[in-house]
Amino acid sequence: MTPSPVALHYEESGGGLPVIIMHGLLGSLTNWRAVARSLAGQYRVINLDLRSHGQSPWTDEMSYSALAADVLALMDRLGLAHARLLGHSLGGKLAMVLADLAPERFTHLAVIDIAPKAYPAWHQEVFSALRAVDLAHLRSREAASAMMAAHLFDPAVRAFLTANLVHSPQGWRWRFNLDALQANYPAASQMPDLQGFFCGATLFVRGAQSAYITDADIPLLAATYPQGCLHTLSDARHWPHIEAPEAFIATIRRFFAEGCAAFAGFAAQNGRV
Repeated sequence: MTPSPVALHYEESGGGLPVIIMHGLLGSLTNWRAVARSLAGQYRVINLDLRSHGQSPWTDEMSYSALAADVLALMDRLGLAHARLLGHSLGGKLAMVLADLAPERFTHLAVIDIAPKAYPAWHQEVFSALRAVDLAHLRSREAASAMMAAHLFDPAVRAFLTANLVHSPQGWRWRFNLDALQANYPAASQMPDLQGFFCGATLFVRGAQSAYITDADIPLLAATYPQGCLHTLSDARHWPHIEAPEAFIATIRRFFAEGCAAFAGFAAQNGRV
């Protein structure tokens, strides 16, 4: 049974052909505002919060089918017959699922630093760090970062997480539904089976210093998306839109304008295929 969609919160900018941006786990549309601004001069950009993230409704249900139903419902609400999809990490997996479920509605698929496979439980230390933050007695984001330090060494990751803290007269809270995201994390780490229905242009962008798409994954990418392509950003890790913003934007613009003709195919990547 198709899950009942929720009304996603989104920001819209620009005009022209539609582009939908989908953030990753524990993120929100705020992480992608700079990218949205850069694309808005040429495209109609829909930058959204997935359910249980940002300002979208919180639910216990976090399956990929539920997430996909939300996005398709938003497209219907906005009158979008077709769109280009850009998804990062969790949003990248969702982009692949969406394109497989409704291939006639998407023309380009940009998948950022994630492969169509199951991943180990790499975020367990992240959830431990989030649970270590004492919201009831918290006084600042800096204090939250210090509380997380015993579980997360990387200050950049802690900064990304603390940006999701919201302060109100009632105190501090997370911008995401921590309970639901942690409970659904094992399932989100898996990859739904794809039927191979999407034949449009597909670009995978990876950070050279990231472990999410390795050279060993290239045969899988080629088998799943035979007409696809891969581009590596040398100065980036898992957040190339933040770590190499100019190169990232240039890559996405080229892909949306020219498809995979602007990039080397999988066969040219390190001689692996």
